[in-house]
Formats: sequence, structure tokens, C-alpha cells
Amino acid sequence: MEDLIHLLPDAVANQIAAGEVVQRPASAVKELLENAIDAGSHTVQLIVKDAGRTLIQVIDDGKGMSFNDARLCFERHATSKITKVEDIFSIQTKGFRGEALASIAAIAHVELKTKRPEDETGTLVLIEGSEIKEHTLTTTADGTSIAIRNLFFNVPARRNFLKSDNTEFGCIEEEFTRVALIHPDVEFTLYHNGKLTYDLKPGNFKQRIVSIFGSHFKDKLFPIEHETNFIKISGFLGKPESAKKKKAEQYLFVNHRFVKHNSLHFAIESAYEQVLPDGVHPPYFICIEVDPATVDVNISPTKVDIKLQDDRVVYGFLNAAVKKSIGEFALVPRLDFDYNTELDLNHVPEHAQLRVPPVAHDPTYNPFHTSGSGGGGSSSGGHSTGQHSPTPPDWESFVRGIQEAPITPVQTTTQSTLQFESNPQESLPEVDAYLITQRRYLSVKIDDKLYLIDIQRANERIIYEEYLQALQGQPMAPQQSLFPETITLTGARAELLADIREDLLKLGYDIEPISGGNFAVNGTPYAEESGDVQTLVECLLDDYQSNQLSHRTDRDKNLAISLARQKKAVMKPLTALPEVNHFLQRLFSTLLPTITPSGKKIYEIVDTARLLG
Repeated sequence: MEDLIHLLPDAVANQIAAGEVVQRPASAVKELLENAIDAGSHTVQLIVKDAGRTLIQVIDDGKGMSFNDARLCFERHATSKITKVEDIFSIQTKGFRGEALASIAAIAHVELKTKRPEDETGTLVLIEGSEIKEHTLTTTADGTSIAIRNLFFNVPARRNFLKSDNTEFGCIEEEFTRVALIHPDVEFTLYHNGKLTYDLKPGNFKQRIVSIFGSHFKDKLFPIEHETNFIKISGFLGKPESAKKKKAEQYLFVNHRFVKHNSLHFAIESAYEQVLPDGVHPPYFICIEVDPATVDVNISPTKVDIKLQDDRVVYGFLNAAVKKSIGEFALVPRLDFDYNTELDLNHVPEHAQLRVPPVAHDPTYNPFHTSGSGGGGSSSGGHSTGQHSPTPPDWESFVRGIQEAPITPVQTTTQSTLQFESNPQESLPEVDAYLITQRRYLSVKIDDKLYLIDIQRANERIIYEEYLQALQGQPMAPQQSLFPETITLTGARAELLADIREDLLKLGYDIEPISGGNFAVNGTPYAEESGDVQTLVECLLDDYQSNQLSHRTDRDKNLAISLARQKKAVMKPLTALPEVNHFLQRLFSTLLPTITPSGKKIYEIVDTARLLG
């Protein structure tokens, strides 16, 4: 019987390894940019075509490679960074495993041109699917130019799993941003389909942040600085008003390498507990420097996840540094210990006997007993106060009252019908009283049933269906602004906005490109509540792209649900009975009033019989 076990051919082994290192075009961009930084480059140029499917090219002015090195760098585990196992525990460069170029060459057509300053001629290497087609001398500028064409040409299954061009370019832009942020002294440019997307000149860290994310970020940052003999923390934190509900600009670097670390992320966000409500996330750009021997960057092929020797110590330093910066810049109330807190009290005799004043209370007082009719037509669910009851409170009767006649009508209304999706034939009269608690929950009694409705979720369902109708044939007219507002977007967001701009016009948003990533907001929907248009558009685009990335949803539904999520909390408070009935009419005339487009329950029917025990 023949032997069954055999060694994989190098080409097959490289393709398998490429699946770990190169998951999408952005993975190749990350590896090439990091190689350019390791080469000591002062200028790095990234050229992308068709979101990396057709071309990814990185040109740098680094130290280049010799004739033999240009060929050897495509072998697996070929590296100039480490020579012995101890070197792994003191890594200070981006790349060191020797897997990137070998993995890329296994699944693409690669052209490498490189030259050292001391050499008279450069080197050309052409590779197709790990097979070297040409290795010769050539004329080229100092540094290295590497072009990757037809990525995944021999792995069609992987190519078919790529997302839309906007999504893939968004991932490329994110990798570009991560490298460019932490190296503000290096000049970076990014071209996509022949269009200049980024032109980042050398400067300091804050200048690099502003040049990437827009001038509106300049006034939203404050510095963080902390240094000991164990750790150095520097960078910038976002002011509370710049926080977002989803995907804030959060960048954490350890030893000049972008990392993701749940514990350190929590250390930063928990320091904001006193200044931010739950569910929103502050932007931050923080650089941490520690002894490389205390950091393990070799736990994943992408080198984004790291392991710290003592997470708790770093967590404590980071959390304390963020809190200190927040306090120094007066983002939370502080006690003024120099303020004179002495009170001008009347003189008390030296031997006077001090007695605690008595407090009297009435154990029979019932706050729910009223001498007249109570109204329920205000946001506080009002009731008129009367004399307290001379008898102990009858709580059972009070709860039973919710079921029988919880609120006395304050307004007589005509009868109309509200339609439930679950039973279109069931008609419901207008409500004649209501109660709102915490400015969020609406309680109404309809046909002897008590409904507890989440106003924000209901509003999300209402405006989602209104937006969907607008996109499918009933567009909203924008209200033109006398003084248009200017917003600035990053490259991928700008391209995405240009792609959906006509759809946004149907929703009442007249947004016109000016130059680069700048746009003029000429109009918004009629009677729109004023707000931060910059943040609204950014969050809309991020949510829209996230939906594209997670699942292939219908374009119109994706846009409608993304904008509805941003606008669900923006509505005038319900302060009068006609407004409440109009709101209920809109809710129950939707196709599915029971759940939000995101799948969350909108209202709950309270079983009042259970309240009685």
C-alpha cells in the first residue's frame, strides 16, 4: 500500500499561508506600507485601482535592496529583522516574520523595482503565483516600487468573497490611516482610480490628525501626557461633544504599532464615565511606549492583537492618565479648594444645649388621592393635589384603577381608527389621556389595554418607512439654506457620499461636492431639527458601510435604516394630546409597528391583571 502523507508543493503552501496574512486588498496594503516604513522612507506613495482588485502599488524613497535581496525577499520566512530567537522578544520594527511578500506573490502578479543609493543600477523582479518570471538589472529611482496586480487571480473563491469597491476601499483607507497617523514625520499620498485622495505633509501628531479627519477636529481635541520610568503615554483625547454612538475615531498605538486591546480600550472609555452617557464613545489617539520585551506582537499573523506582560499595570497607568487629562482641561466639575467656604453664622453661646429639631410625618398620607379630577394630558402625567386621605392608602384599588379608569379625560375627541399590522381590521379609538416617563416611554390605554411604547424606537420605525417611500418614488423636498454649511470627510467617506448623493437628495439632503473631501450642505429636509450635520453625515456613512460589510442588504433599505438610526432621537417632545394621537396614528399605520427595522420591540402590552397579584 502506498504512503499517504506527502509534503505540499511550495506554491500550494504559500497560497494557504496567504489566506492568513492576505485576507483582502487592505491586508496587502498594510504589509507594503509597513515595509516602506521599516526601510526608513521619508516619502511613501500608495496607488490603488478598483479598490485594490486591479492594482496596489507602493512607492517609497527608502534604502532599497540589493540584486540578491530583491529575489530572496519573496521566500517564506526570509527577513532582515531577526537572526536568533531572542530577537523576537525585542521587536521594534513593523514586519519581521518574512511572510508578507511570499504570501502576496502566491496570489497575485507582482512587479518589484528597487535600488540602493550606492548602486548604479536597480533590480527588477516579476513574479506570477510564486513563479519567478524575470530577475534582472534595470533603471529605477532610489528606493522601492512594488506593484501588485490582479490580486487573488488564482484563488477565484477568495476574490468572489470581496465586498463592494466602497467597502474594500474603506478598509484600505483605514490601514493607510493607521500607518500615516503614527508616522507624522513621513509624507504620505494616496491615489484611488487616478484621483488624489490624501496628500499628507510632514508635521506633528495633531497636525496629522487634523489633516486626515478634517479641520473641524482641531477644536475637539485636548492632549494627554504621562511619563514614568515604566511607561510613556502621549497623544490626544476627544472632548465629550465629539463622542459618537458608533465607530468613533479610536486609535491606540503601542510602540508605534496600531493595536487592538480590549482591556486598554476599556481603561480609556471608563475614564469618561463622569462626562459621557452610556452608549456613546469618545475619539482618542493615544501612543503608549513600553519596553519591547514586555510586549508580545507575535500572537496573530496580522500583528494587530498583542499581549502585554502585565495588563493590569498598563491599564492602571492609562486609566489614571486619561482621568488626569480630563480633569486638567475642566471637562468635569472640580472643587476649588482656594474658595472661602466659611459661613456667616449667628453666634452660639458657649454652654448652649443643641437639640435636633423634631420631624413630624403623617403615616396615613396618600400621595395618589386627589380631591378633584386629575389630568393626564401633560408629559409629567399630571394630577391635581388635594387634602391627604384620613385613612391608610388602598393600593389594591389604585392599581385596579389603572385597568378600569386610570386617567380622567382632559379633552373630548372624535373617534378615528388605528390599524395594527397583525390585525388590519381591528379599529382603535383615539386615546383621551396619556403619560410620558423619562421623556422616553409613552403609556396609553387603548381598548382596556395598557400600552407602554418606546418613543425613540417607534420614531425609528416611522421615519424608516417614510424614508423608504421617499427613495421608492415619493421624494422629500429639501429646504434650501441661506448660508450653506461645509463638512469635511475622509477619502472613503467622501467616495461613499458621492455614490449615494442622489439618493440623499430624495431624502431632502442637498449635498454638493466642493473640492477634495469638502462638501456644501445646501439644504436639509423641511422642518428639520438643527444639529451637527457633520456628525450626522459621518455616522450615517459609517452605519451604511457597516451594513454593507456585514450583510448584503437592499441599497434603499440600507440607506433608510442607516439614516433612521441617526434621526430616531431627534423629534419634538409630545406635549399635547393631538400630538400623541397623531404620533400613534403614524406608528400603527406602518407596515410593522411592533418592531424596529433593527428588530427591537417597540411596545409592550402590560397585563394589568398581574399587577393586582
